[in-house]
Amino acid sequence: MHEEDWNYFHDPEFLDSLAQYEAARGEGREPYMDADELTDIAEYYMTIHEDEKATQAIELAQRLHPESVDPQVFLVRQQMFQDNMDEARRLCDAIADQDDQEVRFLRAEMLIREQQPDEASALLEQTYEQVTEDRAGFLHDCVGVFMDYALWEDAKHWVDRLRREFPNYTKGRYLLADVLFAMGQNAQAADELNQMLDRDPYNTEAWNLLAEVQAAQEQFREALDSCEYVLAVQEDNRQAMLTKAHCLCHLYEMAQAHELYQRILRETGPDDLVYYYDALSLINMERFDEAAESLRLANEVGHEMSQEQVHIYIQQAYVESKRHHLPQALQAMDKAMELAENDVTFEYEMLRGQIYLENGYADEAQKFFQQALNKSEDKFHTLLLIGIAYGEVGRYSEAAHLLETLINVYGRPKAEPVIPYLAYCYFHLEEHEPFLNYLKDAVSASRETTEHLFCDIYPNIAPEDYYYYAYKSVYGRFPEEGE
Repeated sequence: MHEEDWNYFHDPEFLDSLAQYEAARGEGREPYMDADELTDIAEYYMTIHEDEKATQAIELAQRLHPESVDPQVFLVRQQMFQDNMDEARRLCDAIADQDDQEVRFLRAEMLIREQQPDEASALLEQTYEQVTEDRAGFLHDCVGVFMDYALWEDAKHWVDRLRREFPNYTKGRYLLADVLFAMGQNAQAADELNQMLDRDPYNTEAWNLLAEVQAAQEQFREALDSCEYVLAVQEDNRQAMLTKAHCLCHLYEMAQAHELYQRILRETGPDDLVYYYDALSLINMERFDEAAESLRLANEVGHEMSQEQVHIYIQQAYVESKRHHLPQALQAMDKAMELAENDVTFEYEMLRGQIYLENGYADEAQKFFQQALNKSEDKFHTLLLIGIAYGEVGRYSEAAHLLETLINVYGRPKAEPVIPYLAYCYFHLEEHEPFLNYLKDAVSASRETTEHLFCDIYPNIAPEDYYYYAYKSVYGRFPEEGE
């Protein structure tokens, strides 16, 4: 479940309505509730893929409130999300009050789904001219409808108008920061958020978004600080806990991240995305049996057609390969490729090759690596991945040979990402001279990769100091100490 849905559906007022509804259903009664309450309950059931319960709730709303717009809008959107646009239009045309703002937004959304964003903007512009109450709220919703479809330039147009016409609208600056962040303008987004926090230092929503912006800029320590500000105010703030866990993963604090994901699941209930992220932390700790269980649970509570499902299957394939369950790994790969359909890229052949290599089928692996190379537009990157694959299964001589070929063919600086991996290969081959030569340059080539590869070998040591401690382990002294 996406975060904004989770936040709404865990609002105390909604939870109270849901509890009343489910209690009545449990007693065999049909509760009398407002149309908007029943529509929200139907939306909730649809979000958690309980389609039959969603239908029951919306049919009750229609029987109790046949003239209400909300249930009719829900039915149109339901058809629209199933790509039944003709039926969606038919149902939309049947709504009596075509001037209702919800219906106007619905028609704009239909135009967007039909690749007509300019026409959608024109319709909303025409509607705005007739709005007499809460005009700022209307502009806010215009921004939202374009953000829902990642049409950031259109969203920016509307948020600029909102800020221009209603400079004191309290949500305007946050909305602008959100749009700027989505457009990749992270520095500008952070500036807007910091201005908000100067005026309202307890604004947890702004701190949470600032943490996301900082994480996107790989400022993970700063992002952790922002999360801690939120958690100091609301110790159970789910978004802050999630962002904190993600940052801990990036900082290779996998055990702490795992504990935090587990806390989120205990306190807020099952969630396919959280199970998936938890599996990633376990994979990085090479706790593959536990990762397999987390991925199984992600599958259990998720939905077959969700966007995340492809990634869950890919990680299942990876984990089952690590557990040397070849048939299960290949089955998960088949499911991932089936769901991906036209989005299948060279990475699928790469992973299939890695699975075969890991399970002792080198010839079959080579065939899929070649297919990946043929499909790939970036030959250097693909050859690097193939070299890494050989290293991951302990075939360090073959990995080192391929990776050094990349340096010879592509030269520096293009081939610099290869250096940490070569240091790692020669460490395991116990060839001290090339190991130290490559390790000396590894941090400048890629500090993050170097830390990832060597943090367990040299725990509690800064990556910049790996070379010195490695030199001492080989020669019994630090390099500056002389003979």
